[in-house]
Amino acid sequence: YGEPGSRKTSFWLEAPGPIAIFGWDQGLEGTVKRILDESPDKEIYTREFEWFPKPDDGPDDLQARAKEVLDEFEELYGRMLTTARTVVLDKETDLLNLSCYAEWGHYKGDNQRDFDKVNARMRRIINLAKSKDVNLGCIEGMKDRWGSVLNKKSGSVGKGPTGDRERHGFKELEGLVHLSLFHDGHGPETWSMTVGKVRGPGAPELADKTFSAPALTFPEFSQLVFPESLASDWDS
Repeated sequence: YGEPGSRKTSFWLEAPGPIAIFGWDQGLEGTVKRILDESPDKEIYTREFEWFPKPDDGPDDLQARAKEVLDEFEELYGRMLTTARTVVLDKETDLLNLSCYAEWGHYKGDNQRDFDKVNARMRRIINLAKSKDVNLGCIEGMKDRWGSVLNKKSGSVGKGPTGDRERHGFKELEGLVHLSLFHDGHGPETWSMTVGKVRGPGAPELADKTFSAPALTFPEFSQLVFPESLASDWDS
């Protein structure tokens, strides 16, 4: 997860191919083109879904459209888990948003129980990859963290953005995946990657470690997670 421009998508497009990348914000073509210019023989399948809720759309129309898009994604996703070597959700944040609309016709549930079906669907999507020989990348965006904020003029305390940022997506994701990476920076001089949760032979040395510029590529980082693997194991 990380802010725009922090090398989240680029990192995953350096993974072994064939790669299937699913998107919802219509912004993949530039990054994909750059990777293919550098590695013309790499196989990258891109599918961007059209999902743009409008303010004047009614909940029934939104729900029907969301279900149609979600059904199409799940059919393609299931197929790609058996044919691709790497599958990327860009962004998982958008997939969660889509799942909410498909369930209720709007984004926010009225209480925690409303999220049961959405959470179950998201768990199933993530866990489907675990029985397959595939790398699954779930890219998340960031959002403002809300909390108690002091109004300097009135002296009163209320709820509002604190100025901090936090990951924005499926809350259970970190407990389901094998590793969590925070990407930061906006260019080669400032890019960095901080390892959170991590499993694998190299895990004890990697947890909570930050790798600063020059940015590690996917193959370079993978060899740290699996020290006995070869560079050729992560070739395209």
